[in-house]
Amino acid sequence: MLAEILIQNLSVVFVGSTISETSDELGFYYLGPNNSFWDLLEFARITPASLVPSSERKVLINAKKDGVLNDMYKQLFFERKESQLLKHGIGLTDLNRRRVVSNDDDPTAKPTTDDIQKFIRKVEKYQPKILAFATNVETFENAFKPNYPSANRQRGKQDFLIGNSEVWLLGSTSGRVKDTDALEQVFEDLADRLKVLKK
Repeated sequence: MLAEILIQNLSVVFVGSTISETSDELGFYYLGPNNSFWDLLEFARITPASLVPSSERKVLINAKKDGVLNDMYKQLFFERKESQLLKHGIGLTDLNRRRVVSNDDDPTAKPTTDDIQKFIRKVEKYQPKILAFATNVETFENAFKPNYPSANRQRGKQDFLIGNSEVWLLGSTSGRVKDTDALEQVFEDLADRLKVLKK
């Protein structure tokens, strides 16, 4: 299971539903074959360049195929990317930290009430400025509506805080999602908000 990238007072923590088997096997987040997360961060200029370009993803995939992607290499890769993300004030975590799944449709991928309570306590402890959910909109609404009645499927800034953190719903960045324009727009809106908060 991938470690969280989480320290006090980050600008933004991106939150997925759960860690995919592909990402876990390759040693870093959002490495599914068609996942657009890293490209969207670059597109919106949240990061100045793609922190995990397709060329690096290819190297990891080939190393795995050739049987040379060992734990030491994955750890070094993770630490290097973690350091780059933290320089930009970015953290990464998931709602369901119990399981690694093949895809979001797996019933065990759904976060439980206990997962959500643990997540809320973690947010209150680390106090990021923004929580940005790169999750399926239905999963987000189902997870948070019981605690925050205004939680809904509308992308962008939500009408509630978790602790002192703003809540943004981005939507899933997995390859199966076809609404690229909406994703690009909400990532740009998030980038604009982050600029305001940095002033």
